[in-house]
Amino acid sequence: MPDITPRDEDDAIDWNRALFVASLVDSGATEPAHDGALRIAHACIQSRGATTSHHSAARVLLERLGNQRAIDLAVKKDLLNESELGGVSLPLEMDILRQSVRLSVPLNNGGMAKVNEFQLQFWNAAEKNDWVSVSAPTSVGKSYIVKLWIQRSIQQSEFTAVYVVPTRALVEEVSRDLAEQLGGECDVFTLPWDSRIGGSSKRVFVFTQERLHVLQQNLRDVTIDLIFVDEAQKVGDGTRGLLLQRVIDEALLRNPGVKLIFASPLSANPELLLQGSPAISATAITSESVTVNQNLIHANQIYRQPMRWNADLLIDGRKEHLGTFSLPARPSPVSKRLALVAVALGAKHSGNVVYANGAHHAETVAGQIVDLLPSDSETSEDEDIAALRQLIEKTIHSKYLLSTFLRKRVAFHYGNMPLLVREEIERLFRIGKIHYLVCTSTLLEGVNLPCRNLFVRGPKKGNSSPMSPGDFWNLAGRAGRWGVEFQGNIVCVDTEVESVWESVPTRRVRQPITRASDVTLADKDLIRFIEMRAPLADARKNKNLEAFVSTLAVRYREGVELSTISWLQGLDSRIDAISDSLSTALNGVTVSARLCARHAGITPFAIQRLADYFRQHEDKESLLLSPPESFDAAQSYVSVISRIDRYLGGGFSSHPGRQYQLAILLVKWMRGMPLSLLIEDRIKYLRKTTTSPNLPKAIRDVMGDVEQLARFEAPLYFACYIETLREVFPDLSASERGANAFPDIAMMLELGVSRTTELSMMSLGLSRTSAVELSEHVMRDELSPEECIAWLQGVDLDGIGLPDLVVREIRDSISRFFG
Repeated sequence: MPDITPRDEDDAIDWNRALFVASLVDSGATEPAHDGALRIAHACIQSRGATTSHHSAARVLLERLGNQRAIDLAVKKDLLNESELGGVSLPLEMDILRQSVRLSVPLNNGGMAKVNEFQLQFWNAAEKNDWVSVSAPTSVGKSYIVKLWIQRSIQQSEFTAVYVVPTRALVEEVSRDLAEQLGGECDVFTLPWDSRIGGSSKRVFVFTQERLHVLQQNLRDVTIDLIFVDEAQKVGDGTRGLLLQRVIDEALLRNPGVKLIFASPLSANPELLLQGSPAISATAITSESVTVNQNLIHANQIYRQPMRWNADLLIDGRKEHLGTFSLPARPSPVSKRLALVAVALGAKHSGNVVYANGAHHAETVAGQIVDLLPSDSETSEDEDIAALRQLIEKTIHSKYLLSTFLRKRVAFHYGNMPLLVREEIERLFRIGKIHYLVCTSTLLEGVNLPCRNLFVRGPKKGNSSPMSPGDFWNLAGRAGRWGVEFQGNIVCVDTEVESVWESVPTRRVRQPITRASDVTLADKDLIRFIEMRAPLADARKNKNLEAFVSTLAVRYREGVELSTISWLQGLDSRIDAISDSLSTALNGVTVSARLCARHAGITPFAIQRLADYFRQHEDKESLLLSPPESFDAAQSYVSVISRIDRYLGGGFSSHPGRQYQLAILLVKWMRGMPLSLLIEDRIKYLRKTTTSPNLPKAIRDVMGDVEQLARFEAPLYFACYIETLREVFPDLSASERGANAFPDIAMMLELGVSRTTELSMMSLGLSRTSAVELSEHVMRDELSPEECIAWLQGVDLDGIGLPDLVVREIRDSISRFFG
């Protein structure tokens, strides 16, 4: 528990009775019953008042619950010794053995793996069904069993699986774990541009839905055998949810027998994802298994005592007073209250996550925590902290606040930060070297970052939208580290202040999944939007409508009956009206269906408008993009951004100054310029235009432009621009200048490199940070991944001045390559 002065009550516990009650809980019990049994077992093992016999009984209880990791943790903490792992009666030992055999699954090498109740449910369902949708608490071991299942599935001579993750941040983590799990049985790819894909017969792609779409469009002959969709509730997330459905549909069109597995945390209706399934057999699983206890705590100020606070434990919606605690300083202004509570309750422990509403808020709260911690908490002697600070100061900025805060073991973490920095922050937090981590909604996107204590005050998703109950409980699932802690605490601050919380959490409740396609299909403006041929002004306001119509129009032009699409079945009258509207509106669209299919999220109508503009343009060569290395590249990109804004839409500004700023950023990003230099460029510009630029904001803004525009919006729209130009003027492709003007712009923008050599390095698992640091020393442009490995083995990594963490990442990649 956090540092709370307990109430006076200290009743002795009747462990015989408690353990007997817990033993009545079976595999079919509810989640509260599982949670209660687990609490009794955990409490007994940690209790000084429990006897050796009680400990043995608690161990048996954990065995029956399939929670071997809790037993291992108790042994590691010296709470159970060898004698307490035995010494039970023969009938109980036989019961443990039977349960151990039942809770095991076969491995390819002939061995068996121990699993818990949920993992066994999943395994059996996956063996018997073509489509499976599972919903379970966050910490139940879903990722582990899925990776075992993928390994089990790789038996035929040719096999292709896709592990779909919700963000790029998860790609490297999942791919590393999978590669280790598979042990060389299968190739694992993270980039759809990897040159080795075509030569692999057994392969697993770890992709976001955007990267899967690129793969499907670039490699039309790829047939997928198995798709696992992690965080499948994201099917409700606007345009990205619509794209997720689109890539699944594409996989089904190519292979109707593809095996599909959806996983979502605490969903009330996982069966929704199976609607319209063409599979012969499909099933939904809602697991009640619990592997680690979570305590929901409300923290509120005591009446007329601003620095004295109450802590109440919520048990199935009912409050139990835990005790009181004191703040280390007065809570004024109110913006300090979250940091004050976090320090009051977590200062003596590592494993504290504080949720912040946006990047700026994260930096502010982290700074408040740093100021509250004593000066003797500085860690100037820690080598890992020093190495991370070195990386930050070289690759981001010497005055980036993160470097300063790390001195006191405090960090902040948000999605726009460079991958290598984020990964090292997460690693140091997991091993306890970072005590406080202030996070944004990145933590909702499946980042595997469990903690001991989670502090939350009026959470929002982004800077303004109140967090939904589903997102809150997904976030809360990070509290409690299975195999590291017996329990986790979710501390909700100021729950009695109505203006802070839109909905105060009192008990964990499963939330319904809502598909973005269902919401958009019900939009009253849908038919009008189609009939008016997707007006640009309307498309800017409603990106979901644009993405939805893009998908339907492509399928219609491909000759697919809309009523056969899995997520549209049963809506015949509505689909008939949409089909009629599309039939009329698509008259006059001459751009190819193939071109439209390649650019998800952009309607054929917008692409046609751009093509019409090209045909009316007399100087067609002036429409071409200059290569990023060209001196006139920035001006070329300004012109293209302006045309994209006028005809395709996108998230680019219409302001000429902003367009020029973005053009320079895109060009330098693709040239492989380090992030630190992009930031320095922005700061120099701001110093010319403002008296005193806000340095933290400038750094955040550049990182935001890189992640949201350069790596997300620009790849889609620039690729559409180039390919439309190529289709309208096929003769340009034959010219020398034309050949140079039609690069794989999507790859160059998403990865931030333009040479094959850097692409190959990133295919090996290196971050862009490391690939860019190396690029100055590699002269050849077209090195393959294998040639990059040979080059890296021959260079003195310690002698060329690379940051320590870059050297470590390179050596780890070489080690993985040789298995």
